[in-house]
Amino acid sequence: MNTSEKEGLKEQLRAMVTGRGDGIDLNSENRWRVEGLKNLIEFFQRLNLVIPQDSILYFEGCDVVKEVQDFYQKNRATNAVSVVRDEIFPIPETFHVTLTPEFIHGFIDLLTRHATSECFFHVKAYRNETLLFTFHEAFEGSDCLFSDLIPEDSIKTFVSSLGGKYRLEPNVNKRDPEQLRKFLWALENPQKLWINRPWWKKALFFWRR
Repeated sequence: MNTSEKEGLKEQLRAMVTGRGDGIDLNSENRWRVEGLKNLIEFFQRLNLVIPQDSILYFEGCDVVKEVQDFYQKNRATNAVSVVRDEIFPIPETFHVTLTPEFIHGFIDLLTRHATSECFFHVKAYRNETLLFTFHEAFEGSDCLFSDLIPEDSIKTFVSSLGGKYRLEPNVNKRDPEQLRKFLWALENPQKLWINRPWWKKALFFWRR
């Protein structure tokens, strides 16, 4: 990380500490943790099993290709709300799109022609002001977390169709702003750190779950 990138990261951390970048997050008492999701095409094909059609999909990424950006804008949701950002630096591109069968059909076509990283890194869905799921670093080995407002029968049908596993767990590890302050302190006081610092990558993202 060069000097310019460090300064950019510190600027974004200061912004997050003061509350900018806030928005709705997964705040249900419990959550469904879904493991083993690997096929992104089938994930979006079957998303209607757990997410109502009038929901909004939120995509976050860097260097999203123009064809995908244009498609997101064409399907832009007019009733979007703020969603808590997963990526701190570099500042990501964010898109809120209305979930419709037409969007899914066109999106799957794009996914067959572009790498996932050219379309998004993180994906979430919400309805009104309730976050329904969050998938951090989607299809990179991480788990997808669903609100417990989604019935177990729906989760079970969805997961079974994708060959994954699920379990109900307390919605712990909620985001703690103090972690951001610690990241910022570490960046501003490198001379006080005596350990080898593999935390740079962790500092690029909001709190991993």
